[in-house]
Amino acid sequence: MNNFPIARELVLVGGGHSHVIFLRMLGMKPVPGLKTTLISPDTRTPYSGMLPGLIAGHYGEDEVYIDLVPLCRFAGVDFIQSEVGAVNLSEQTVALSGRPSVHYDFLSLDIGSTPALDASISGSDIIPVKPISTFLTRWNAFVERFESEGVSDIGFVGAGAGGVELCFAVQHSLRKKFPDRAFRTHLFTEGKTILSEFNTSTRIQFERLLTKKNIQLHREFRAISAAGGLLVSADAREVQLDETFWITQAGAQSWPAASGFAVDAAGFIQVEDTLQTLNSDNVFAVGDCARMVNHPRPKAGVYAVRQGKPLFRNVMALLLGTNPKPYRPQSSFLSLISTGPRHAIASRSGLSLGGNWAWCWKNWIDTRFMRRFSELPIMREEPENILQAEFDDKMHCGGCGSKVASDLLREVLKDILSESAPTDDAAKIEIPAGKTLLQSVDHFRSFVNDPYLQARIALCHSMSDIYACGGTPHSVLASLTLPFGKPGATKSLLTQILRGTVDQLQEEGATLIGGHTSEGLELSIGYTVNGTIASADAWSKQGSSPGDVLVLTKPLGSGTIFAADMRHLAKGPWVSAALLQMARSNSDAAKIARDFTIHACTDITGFGLAGHCLEMTNPNIGIELQLSNVPVMNGAAECLHALGITSSLHEANKRSSGLSGTNSDAEILFDPQTSGGLLFSVPAEESEKLVLRLVSGGYSQAAIVGQVTNSTGIQVVA
Repeated sequence: MNNFPIARELVLVGGGHSHVIFLRMLGMKPVPGLKTTLISPDTRTPYSGMLPGLIAGHYGEDEVYIDLVPLCRFAGVDFIQSEVGAVNLSEQTVALSGRPSVHYDFLSLDIGSTPALDASISGSDIIPVKPISTFLTRWNAFVERFESEGVSDIGFVGAGAGGVELCFAVQHSLRKKFPDRAFRTHLFTEGKTILSEFNTSTRIQFERLLTKKNIQLHREFRAISAAGGLLVSADAREVQLDETFWITQAGAQSWPAASGFAVDAAGFIQVEDTLQTLNSDNVFAVGDCARMVNHPRPKAGVYAVRQGKPLFRNVMALLLGTNPKPYRPQSSFLSLISTGPRHAIASRSGLSLGGNWAWCWKNWIDTRFMRRFSELPIMREEPENILQAEFDDKMHCGGCGSKVASDLLREVLKDILSESAPTDDAAKIEIPAGKTLLQSVDHFRSFVNDPYLQARIALCHSMSDIYACGGTPHSVLASLTLPFGKPGATKSLLTQILRGTVDQLQEEGATLIGGHTSEGLELSIGYTVNGTIASADAWSKQGSSPGDVLVLTKPLGSGTIFAADMRHLAKGPWVSAALLQMARSNSDAAKIARDFTIHACTDITGFGLAGHCLEMTNPNIGIELQLSNVPVMNGAAECLHALGITSSLHEANKRSSGLSGTNSDAEILFDPQTSGGLLFSVPAEESEKLVLRLVSGGYSQAAIVGQVTNSTGIQVVA
């Protein structure tokens, strides 16, 4: 989010080729006042042009994926990792799985396609190429099966460019990895020939290659069944296969038609020359999910890539109140089709030439394209506020004058809390006899580009103090600062935050009893958490005894990962996995621990593991940390050591700990955590049982990380 008032909300659904081009262009030319959100089920999007090279073994996975997380950071775009189930065109909202809908003023869909399968074709009996993300998982499983069990017959259904390339790539890969394994390769086409969309010269060259590589071609074979590995054609021919790859025509997802979009007979969204949908001028559709009414083209990645620029141009035109311009895709393009090894055939119009040079040319084009997203430029120039006209010139107040409008607040609270919305000026909390009131407060600037998820993580963090005392949360007060924007944008953001708050509270068994909302330059979320505990049962940081064992419930690393994320250097899977850990409440861990003898407990937050361990020491006891046992988030070590990135509190934590002379691997001990785990001090004889209970309870990386000693301070052993 930028520090300009929010005037418009743009939502991009899907991380396809068109949208990644759009995001890069937006990062190069940001629009103050435009809040953009990308929604995708995956943090990375594969570049389809390099898929055969990946399968053939010429590239690693990181080389063929565009990482959406740093790209969104670069573009100043919120990223929501979620599936989309529908679009409400009248209310202008996008329905997400398991969370509140997202509002839009402008919407663009780049959701790709699915396999076009007959009802008789079971997905469990085949390996569909689309979507590519799931294909790669099944490909890796197939390679393991090939190695362990052996495979005799492999089939490829579909003989367009994608099917032919994949057929060659798979054969090349298996022969290279398993030179002593014999297997047969089959290619099936519904037509009389392969590559029907290409010229005669190209088809002849590839048919010769099929013969040379001993790939059996089955012509006019329209597959109608693949059950149990038996591939059956419409004319009753049968071929027994051990594995079947499916690369036929693309199919449309069902939800666009169900949402009311104008679609063609195959279910693809119909769009004008401007890439706008037929029945909604403020909605665009690009890539494989769309069909240009006046200029239909095959489902090929090159067309999706070329649509990125006109999409950006036309969205910006609507945003500024001008007319979008028509786009006419080229009718033909250069095709560079790989043949397994570092060899390819170039085809355009009536010409066709092949050789190693063609593969080198293709590799140069593809890798240059991918560098545009891995080597993002540093932008320093302050963008012009082109949407300032959306607002009056009145200076916005501070103090109570900065509060969110009462009618808007009441509307959102009524939507989310129904009749239970707080009405009094102050909340009344009754404390049962024999109970102690626990209270803690935390406040966070925006650290996650997803307000719903940030609310849940911030609340998990705030509640952790209650759990560290062994208590039960009772109620919460929320303190929210929302970036100034038009009422619709403010309502949308407030809805996301409060829904995230209430959803998390329902899981925790607590209630939202009030709070305060205001407007400011940036988003911040804070919570005051109230809890109770029987006075005699409260845990404290002190109380450990020499010989106790320390058990940690969650891995370390969130500080360095999100510091890298702010610099566009953290990989999407690292961020996604870290968020899952941060969104995991310590509630269940505290419940499990109550069945054990807990001498002391603290939660690991801003001071890092070393700093919070230091709080557990006194002049009579110290702590020895077993560095090799400390669980670490995926990517954290690379961020600390390879990238040299530390969070802002890291050095202060290191100085305070007295461990400045330790091994470099110990740097993770000073990493500040957001919504970190609980650290229990328990008798040694109970420690292993506690770890087993925690692991079975969902804390998969829970571990014994040290012990309490008779010495003073903190020591670290490898």
